[in-house]
Amino acid sequence: MESINPLLSELKRVKQKLASYKIELHQARGYLQCILQNSEDMIFATEVSGMLISFSKSGEKVLGYSWEEVIGSQVKDLAKDPAAFEQFLNTSRQDGSSVQLDLAFQHKDGNTAYCNVSLINLTNREGLRIGTVGVCRDITLWKKIQDDLVRIDRLAEMGRIAAGVAHEINNPLAIINEASGWAATVVSDAKGIGSEDRQELEKATKEISAQTKRCRTITHQLLGFVRDSELSKTEFDVHELLNETISFLKPELKHSPIEINTRFMPGPLNMNSDPKLLEQVCVNLITNAIHAVREKHGDKGRIEIRTLKTDSEVEIHFEDNGIGIPQENRQNIFELFYTTKPPGKGTGLGLPICQNIARKVGGKITCQSNVGVGTTFTVHIPT
Repeated sequence: MESINPLLSELKRVKQKLASYKIELHQARGYLQCILQNSEDMIFATEVSGMLISFSKSGEKVLGYSWEEVIGSQVKDLAKDPAAFEQFLNTSRQDGSSVQLDLAFQHKDGNTAYCNVSLINLTNREGLRIGTVGVCRDITLWKKIQDDLVRIDRLAEMGRIAAGVAHEINNPLAIINEASGWAATVVSDAKGIGSEDRQELEKATKEISAQTKRCRTITHQLLGFVRDSELSKTEFDVHELLNETISFLKPELKHSPIEINTRFMPGPLNMNSDPKLLEQVCVNLITNAIHAVREKHGDKGRIEIRTLKTDSEVEIHFEDNGIGIPQENRQNIFELFYTTKPPGKGTGLGLPICQNIARKVGGKITCQSNVGVGTTFTVHIPT
């Protein structure tokens, strides 16, 4: 009996140890579950062959797939380039861990999600590898911002080049204008020229002079538009500014069946604000309206610009009969870098900058839209 007591004592000690291990295991599982459920990063675990055996809740947000949809599938199949991801996995298996930036995954909706991925070998107590753990930081937004910044820099450089070209064009235009004036004087004083020939030559010199002035007006408008625009209030006529803006954008309408109609309130509409900043807003909103009308096709394009003055503010309405903006997109249109246009067609900067300008002068921009009917943007500026 005495010989059994030590065994019973040892058994009791082992049972207590197992109980403590059980508690530790339960706690560890709880911690792991908490991490998987609450981490902002996508965390997954695979067995040796690469089959998914664990997938965090945030993975649904990053890639759009639920745990039930991916369990048992190969993790490489979630990548945009499965072969490259398989090679990445092999590197991790050989080195024990591996990190790769800008790894592209296939989102459930067909878009691309970019992640900063860290892979670590999962081993047992004997040190044998039994799988892989991956931690993926979603960098899709940062990737988009980087691409947009490159595009913005390119646009800024194009603006600088355009300003230089406009300056260079003005010099020969001045010479052409002087030459046409001199030619007009020569034609007027010349003897031995028939009446019809004189009229033709005078008409030609007048046309050269008119077109030269037109070119100079365009270059001056371009230079004025690309100059820095700090807030500088002055009194100006809104109707005059709108007419100049429409004239500036006429080349956009050359090959499109789009009419721009104006319904201005009677008389001049004078206000004290920054005309250059307001011009930038008008150019952007009219250009957006032109693109919206072109996308609709079929119907004849129509853009109507209306003005209204109340006791406290001036309202400028830009109405088009374009494709309209869906309800789910409407609440995001003033967010920086948000765009529904395909890559290379839009920067997602126009409307946010316009809204910022409107707020800078104490106003705001509102939007009303019906899909397939059209959109109306209204600029509210305090008088």
